[in-house]
Amino acid sequence: MASPSKAQIQANRQNAKRSTGPTSIQGKLKVSQNAITHGIFAASPLLPHENAEEFKSLSQGIADVYPPVDAIAVGLVERIVLGVWRQKRLRIAEAAKLQISMAPEIMAEEISDAFRLPYNRRLSAQSISKAQEDKFSYWTKVVEEFDKIDIKAAPANIAKLSIDAPTVHAHLDDDALQSEIDYNVFMKTPAMVIASLQKTKKYAEGFLLANGINHSAYNIAEKMKQAKLVPDGKNVEFLCKYQVQLDTDLYRAIDAYKKHLAWRAENLEIEVAEELAA
Repeated sequence: MASPSKAQIQANRQNAKRSTGPTSIQGKLKVSQNAITHGIFAASPLLPHENAEEFKSLSQGIADVYPPVDAIAVGLVERIVLGVWRQKRLRIAEAAKLQISMAPEIMAEEISDAFRLPYNRRLSAQSISKAQEDKFSYWTKVVEEFDKIDIKAAPANIAKLSIDAPTVHAHLDDDALQSEIDYNVFMKTPAMVIASLQKTKKYAEGFLLANGINHSAYNIAEKMKQAKLVPDGKNVEFLCKYQVQLDTDLYRAIDAYKKHLAWRAENLEIEVAEELAA
């Protein structure tokens, strides 16, 4: 068998160089990235309730900015992704902590402790609810209307009563409609009118007396919601320390990635130069 000529040897060398893949730095980086990105974050460190698609999207977005070009870069990019993800967790956790602290049940307990209420008078979520406060406002209005009228003189001028105290008149009207006696007879009987008005006034005053603590608690709870938007000293200290830790880990990972890529590019440049010189 004849030995290959010098021309054939030279041609084989050139073909071998062409078959080894890209020789530019950019080309080598791209090939390396293609080999790694398919498996990056295959086992994502997610908690059961966290959104896998959201994490995948974040990972891809960061990988686009910081390409995981080799095994070392993969580890650094993972650190960057986890750093950003933990930052998000911290924000969600802070919001959840605030929501919990503002829960009516929690605030009712805190206000009960502040008022030193005995067990049988402790507040509940219903005690400081908007519905409860609306009732208190309603019966406050009723009592205020009674201050404008003379109950004993009311039967003589029902029409005036409806103008001066419309809410009180509505209760009188309801009593007349529910009475077994004819409506017109009821409204023209002074004793029945006075009894109805006195009953309504007594109930209104009793409601305000019994629920005054709820009214005060409701107003305090509304102020507490505003105050709780700023965590207390202990929580602020914890959140600040954790935030600093997360920032430090994230920025260190980014800095290490940049240094690694600079080192990699420098070595690839040397490798390409040697290949071209061969």
